[in-house]
Amino acid sequence: MTGSPFQYGKLATKDNFIDRVAERTSLKQMLYSGINVSLISPRRWGKSSLVKMAMDELMKEKKDVRVCYLDAFSIDSVEDFYSKFASAVISCANNKIEKAWSDVKKYLSGIIPGITVSDGLNDILTINFRHDPLKDNPAKILNLPEEIARDKRIRIIVCIDEFQQLAEMDGYTELEGKMRSAWQHHSNVSYCFYGSKKHLMLEIFNDSQKPFYRFSETMFLGKIAREDWMPFIEDGFRKTGKSISEEFSKKICVLTECHSWYLQQLSYFVWSDTEKMVTEEIMTRALRRVIDTNSPMFMSDVEKLTASQRDMLKAIIAGESRLSSASTRERFRLGNLTTITRNKKVLETKAFIDSNDGLFEVSDPIFREWFKERYMD
Repeated sequence: MTGSPFQYGKLATKDNFIDRVAERTSLKQMLYSGINVSLISPRRWGKSSLVKMAMDELMKEKKDVRVCYLDAFSIDSVEDFYSKFASAVISCANNKIEKAWSDVKKYLSGIIPGITVSDGLNDILTINFRHDPLKDNPAKILNLPEEIARDKRIRIIVCIDEFQQLAEMDGYTELEGKMRSAWQHHSNVSYCFYGSKKHLMLEIFNDSQKPFYRFSETMFLGKIAREDWMPFIEDGFRKTGKSISEEFSKKICVLTECHSWYLQQLSYFVWSDTEKMVTEEIMTRALRRVIDTNSPMFMSDVEKLTASQRDMLKAIIAGESRLSSASTRERFRLGNLTTITRNKKVLETKAFIDSNDGLFEVSDPIFREWFKERYMD
């Protein structure tokens, strides 16, 4: 049985990775040159795949580069951050557990009594710090990549996914200051911060009152163009003995608005339901499947909103641009101006809406369709 040419829900592989040539080139050039980067785009637009692909290419091109990855979604406390940060840095600089343990003893000797080390699964180093010794040694841990990179004569690139999630932790404000204080002096290490909540990421990196102000170059990741997606879709069908017309490959792009996750998902459902050639009936069924498949996640997210926040989504999806006008407030029951201001911030922080030139929009095309069916039709 031939495997699917379309993938979603995991990092795109080389065969499944589309375009992003300019973005990959920029990321490689800046990070190898010592310029830190904050990469911002909505959820599931392919940030993680882009960073991984660019860094894989860079490590092949530059033999002195080592890359460590940290997922902020998996971090639930400041202590957990220090442990996972140290584990990631030491692991990326060593290809064997024995060498990694040697580095633990060399670079973290001052807090050895507070460390336990295990190789976990697949020889992955895990470091756990006890709380007390950690309190006195944060700078030692935060400076770990610079110290190792200098001694080993390598360049380390630290990539932190969904960085804005760290701001949700207790104690983040103090950690943020310590990170900036340490990392601004690193000359052999570059940092790549990427996140999906534009409002929070800009607050962290573009607010002159925050420690990370002007610490990094901000990159906004746009959508992959339809002209790049259509040949990919058509090739995927052709390589597996099936056929899709230019009309239907274009329709997939239009329905998903070239949103990477949904485009791959819709393409997969169309492909899996096609025996020889795609038809309008297959397209309709596949779109229904995409909406229904994502419905539980959408419902869970919307249930956490207040009635006035849902009403604001209705107004935005209906195309209202003047949310504070008396007529819009009355029609959609948006409440007073204070409530409107608060709800805008909540919806933006939770990534339900995005602001472009002062106008708000719901950028998730499938969520928008689901919401209209559920709450507006």
